[in-house]
Amino acid sequence: MQGARTSLTDTARALVPCRGRWVRLAVLLVVFAAFAVQVTTLTRQSMWLDEVMALYFTRGSLIETLQRIVQPDDNGPLFYLLLFVWRRVAGVSDFAVRYMSVLFAVLTVPLLFRWVRRLLTDRSAFAAVWLFVCSPFVLWYAQEAKMYALHMMVSVASSLVLLEAFRKGSWWRWGLYVVLVSTVLYSHLFGAFLVASQGLMALLLGWRRPRRLLAYIASMLLLGVAHLPLLSFAWRMVRHYRPRDIWRGFVPLHTIIRDAIGQYFFRVPAPGVSWTVLLLPTGLILAGALLLYLRRRTDGGVLVLHAMVPVLIFYPVSFSVPVYTAKYLAAVVPALFALAAWGAEALARLWRPLGLLVLVLGMLMLNAVARDMTDPAMQRGDWRYVADYVETHEGGDDIVVISAYYVRQAFERYYTGTSDILGFGENPYDPLPFYARQAEEYDHLWLVLNQDQDMAPGHQLREAAALAFPVMTEQYPNVGQIVLVGYQMRFEYPALPAPAQPLEACFDNGLCLVGYWLDATSLPATEQLSHPPSNWIHAVLYWRRVAPGDGVPFRPLVRLVDADFGVWGGNMDRRPDLFDHYPPDDWPLDGVIETHFDLNLNPITPPGLYRLEVSLAIEGDEGRRVALVDGAPGIPADRFLFEQIQIEPAR
Repeated sequence: MQGARTSLTDTARALVPCRGRWVRLAVLLVVFAAFAVQVTTLTRQSMWLDEVMALYFTRGSLIETLQRIVQPDDNGPLFYLLLFVWRRVAGVSDFAVRYMSVLFAVLTVPLLFRWVRRLLTDRSAFAAVWLFVCSPFVLWYAQEAKMYALHMMVSVASSLVLLEAFRKGSWWRWGLYVVLVSTVLYSHLFGAFLVASQGLMALLLGWRRPRRLLAYIASMLLLGVAHLPLLSFAWRMVRHYRPRDIWRGFVPLHTIIRDAIGQYFFRVPAPGVSWTVLLLPTGLILAGALLLYLRRRTDGGVLVLHAMVPVLIFYPVSFSVPVYTAKYLAAVVPALFALAAWGAEALARLWRPLGLLVLVLGMLMLNAVARDMTDPAMQRGDWRYVADYVETHEGGDDIVVISAYYVRQAFERYYTGTSDILGFGENPYDPLPFYARQAEEYDHLWLVLNQDQDMAPGHQLREAAALAFPVMTEQYPNVGQIVLVGYQMRFEYPALPAPAQPLEACFDNGLCLVGYWLDATSLPATEQLSHPPSNWIHAVLYWRRVAPGDGVPFRPLVRLVDADFGVWGGNMDRRPDLFDHYPPDDWPLDGVIETHFDLNLNPITPPGLYRLEVSLAIEGDEGRRVALVDGAPGIPADRFLFEQIQIEPAR
């Protein structure tokens, strides 16, 4: 009997190294999966304003960068300092700049695994990193050139080292903890809330380890002396805070909790996220916290403190500093995942199938990731699209006006065209004098609106421009996160502009179509980014009056037609347009008049070959049209067909 026991013991000891190798291999596979997901889609979305501004802040010398990043409105100086070095090594492409955040997010995986494993079990540790890798919130900030991936990494690392220091001691662990706490504080100002919660963790871990509790107190005193300037700055900020973003306001605690869980697990903010959706993650978190207490896992209470105390500290502070957004409290995210993972494992010990809840939760989170990858409404405003659209459609003497002077940095990152760029810096409630000056110098105005209502609610930039000039086009990428509106400030040219294709089609009212330009002749009928579900063709038509007008008003119709003259798309009616601002009867006999049309395609247009049709509807009545002087055989006498359009299958 004794020999059998010895054999079993030896076998168990032999299996421990084998199990350790499998654990390490599994963690490496999770790290690789996180890396693969984050890198392969790293540049799928363009940078948004805050990322571009991070590059702007670090473009100068080290001294200039330090002076810039210690300003009160620039949170997270450590990230900017790292970016200052990183960009000079890796470059400033979208991939290179964002890659640093990928590294921080990937490194968080093994740190989180070790932390949860030391507090709970291997299963909970695997489940926690599973949720971390599946999180759309984590993926979002792993692919953003900002400080939040860094902040999550150092938050986990500091709590892990604090745990190790209390359990194993040694001066170097306390020294490392002091360094990591410094990175928490300098990676984001709200890191102070986590440091405060770690004080409670120290009491929990140290009430039976008094000597190590004294070592913690000594470390924090040293840290406090070293960070007196930061503490003084934070105190002044809280006392004298004045909101720069006037749209920010106080958020009740229940809304903060609802929004935070919705964002961290599904990246859906309140009030858009329902309590039904939140039931599973909230239930697992509460079950995890409760079962830590019932099973007397004292050290595991560290997770509860890490996940909840920063939020509870922030809430009373928010009465004076109402700046809540879920990403500012990103330090709590890993601990929330760990609690949910432990909740699933503990419930599985009561009834095994309940352990599948963490798998189900992860799959729901991956569904949110897929949504973010495919739905433009859930993505960052696409500055690449805006810059490319202006480049494709601009003339030789245009101006781009950005709604706020600082927003121009985002546009200029992707724009390589020839137009002048100006950040609007005058009175947004009376922009007409500004527009009048631009009309004296430029042919077209491209107005780019982003964060405009946040900074100047009810401004008149768009309304005043529409009263002064005809609208050429309107683009709304990502459900209007950025708005691009083109206005025509010059109508008349002495001759047909160079990019236009010449043609000749004269109508009985003395008007001739003499040229055109199209931005596409081959395209699918659907489009999801700027004006879903329909795709558009932008057509510029050039006219010449060869005889005095007859006084009969008309509206031009530009249609996409098939071989049987069935209509599959037509120009959008935007009033007032050029025909209202500059009636055709007033057009000179020796000039070329430029007109713009957006053709809205029917999204169910079958793939195939179509033609563009132009006609003049008398008084806007499509049943009465102006006849052509020389109509073509087989074509109605009041319609002119030109360019072929290839409709492609949906992409």
